[in-house]
Amino acid sequence: MKKLNTIAFYFILVMTAFAQEPAKTIVMPNTRNTDKTNASRYIFSPGTDALLMTVKIWGEVVKPGLYDVPIGTDLVELLSSAGGPTSRAKLSRIKIIRASTSEDGDGVITIDVANFLKSGDANLIPEIKPNDTIVVPVKPTQYILTSLSWTQQFMSLFSIYSMILYYTSISK
Repeated sequence: MKKLNTIAFYFILVMTAFAQEPAKTIVMPNTRNTDKTNASRYIFSPGTDALLMTVKIWGEVVKPGLYDVPIGTDLVELLSSAGGPTSRAKLSRIKIIRASTSEDGDGVITIDVANFLKSGDANLIPEIKPNDTIVVPVKPTQYILTSLSWTQQFMSLFSIYSMILYYTSISK
């Protein structure tokens, strides 16, 4: 009986390890010179004769990473370049972190893109500046769903363990 309990315990541990969701990390390598002394970095694109700026986008987008986008790109265009927001994204609290604060105010700006999608008012969407970091947060309900998922997995494993114990006890 002890041997069966030990086997069942190891089985539960292995199932828990394999039941975890893999990390969804997408790495987009930046092979350019990463000299941080130049605060506002512009890049000339010879193919399109456009002046590009480097921005970063993190969080709940399909392809987070480092992007070279044309000057004058707004937040919605950048989100579109990154594949758009995921279904877990909280569009009402997107943050733009400015690399250097200027005369127009705060270094962290919170944008309500959900309001833009309802109203269509283009004045709600700011223009992206060089070296901005855009953070698309996750919805708070996703934390609850994640914890419920863990509870469900635990209960399933406990049920399997209980069934093994029951059937081994009646088979004797």
